[in-house]
Amino acid sequence: MSLGENILDHYNQFLGDYIGADVYTNNDYEIQILGFPNAIKDCLVLTSFGISKYDSQGDCCEVILPVDDLYDECAEIFANSLFYALSNNMSIGRGLLIEGADSIIEGFSEKCGKTALYFTDVYVLPEEFAFVDNKCHIYMGFFVSKEESEYIKKYGSEQFEDLLEGKEVDVIDIKRKSIL
Repeated sequence: MSLGENILDHYNQFLGDYIGADVYTNNDYEIQILGFPNAIKDCLVLTSFGISKYDSQGDCCEVILPVDDLYDECAEIFANSLFYALSNNMSIGRGLLIEGADSIIEGFSEKCGKTALYFTDVYVLPEEFAFVDNKCHIYMGFFVSKEESEYIKKYGSEQFEDLLEGKEVDVIDIKRKSIL
């Protein structure tokens, strides 16, 4: 089986069946965003499918984005954030912060108070989900507020994640209050 087939099998094993696959393209890249409605209660888990074929940093990866509301807007921001990272040769993984959600979906921050997408290791699913055949790392994204973005830039991802853990924050709740 190809790596793509292995990734899809991996998603199906851990997330169940997907309900849709939307293709997103820009001038240089084409990816799919798949939606899995039954993996986490009251949540749609959006997954990238296809960024692993653009492995320019030596880091084969895909990303999940679990959200509980604003699914279409979140998918659009998710895809465009991945395009931004790929186009700028950014290493997609823990600590990556992509700001500018409102430049993709006007008024997004007014709806939910979030302005950026933050990437980290997957911790809302079993540990075995994080790797596909020891070849491809699966990361997780979630939305953060402007204040949280500033905190990440000032103090780093380790301190930010410690703060989230200490306050037992539900990062899937798109409309959660900022922790700062």
